[in-house]
Amino acid sequence: MSFTGPIFICGTSRSGTSLLQAALERNPRVQIAGETHYFDDLRVSLGEAALGVPLDTAGQRRVEDYFLALSHRPFSHEGDPELGWMKRDNLRARAIALGGKPDDYFEAFCREWGTRTGADIWGEKTPRHVFRLVEMLTRHPEGKAIFMLRDPRAVVASYRDWKNQGGFDFQKDPGHEEKLAADHERARRSYHPVTISLLWVAAARAAQQAQERFGTDRVRLQRYELLCDQPEQELGAIFDWLGIERPENMTQVPVRNSSYERYSDAGGFVRGAMDRWVKTLSAAEIAVVERCCGKLLVRTGYASVAPQAGFLGTLPYYASALPAIMRATAINAKRSGNLRKYILRRARLVLGR
Repeated sequence: MSFTGPIFICGTSRSGTSLLQAALERNPRVQIAGETHYFDDLRVSLGEAALGVPLDTAGQRRVEDYFLALSHRPFSHEGDPELGWMKRDNLRARAIALGGKPDDYFEAFCREWGTRTGADIWGEKTPRHVFRLVEMLTRHPEGKAIFMLRDPRAVVASYRDWKNQGGFDFQKDPGHEEKLAADHERARRSYHPVTISLLWVAAARAAQQAQERFGTDRVRLQRYELLCDQPEQELGAIFDWLGIERPENMTQVPVRNSSYERYSDAGGFVRGAMDRWVKTLSAAEIAVVERCCGKLLVRTGYASVAPQAGFLGTLPYYASALPAIMRATAINAKRSGNLRKYILRRARLVLGR
């Protein structure tokens, strides 16, 4: 039987997940739903007891509104469930046919996402779902996950410099520009090289643990730099790993959600993105990232540049780290289904537990 999904794309923040999504969708059979954050947000807030039974009327409305809003605007942009392209009746009917439980709504949403192109291989992309791969791959034993791994110094630089590079039609959706600006401000206030570095450590360890548990045939760790350096070869290997046909012109992908390149219908693979951080980060920032990531930096294939940054140069970053972590936690509290569990899961991974 041929592979029909699901394909889960996750990764560290700013690691090229959108690029991989666009590349996989070059095969007309594949359609990957946009970021839902479901497994780390709504699913957690619903509670374990609610996951095992079909939703009641109030529960249906809550879950449907969550997903339908994502067909209007991206996650955290405050989409209106009544203004998206997806129809409530279609989503509900598909979910009930699958069983009517919360996880069935997640699958129904992803499958309904593919109806626009007629794709039969479904999937979903949420970077932070790396922390929920055990639940996702257990729930979908036929599924496969690809974790995008990127040099943490590049991740820090990209996160620091991120801004909207186009791709939204604000004239057709009044109010969206303001919501995007608010999300940009959230990301800006969440930034700190220590915070982003520690999240990179947690995500990389979560991916490694998932691969150890489920095996390399179900979890693939894909280096972003290899995709940029030799996209034809790497994409071919990914399609072969998934067991689906390599499409023609599979490297002709759009530029999406880049920190540096304008939104475009072509040119997604930018070789210069591999080591741009060398010029954009200071020696102190590089030193902080390398020290936070420790031996994991080298273990994941990235060489230390042994930055020459003195104690006084890095002290401000370490001194401001704890307040920055507390600030980021508060700012992002609404984006987690259970804040305590959200923090503990990542903290254990940072500590190697």
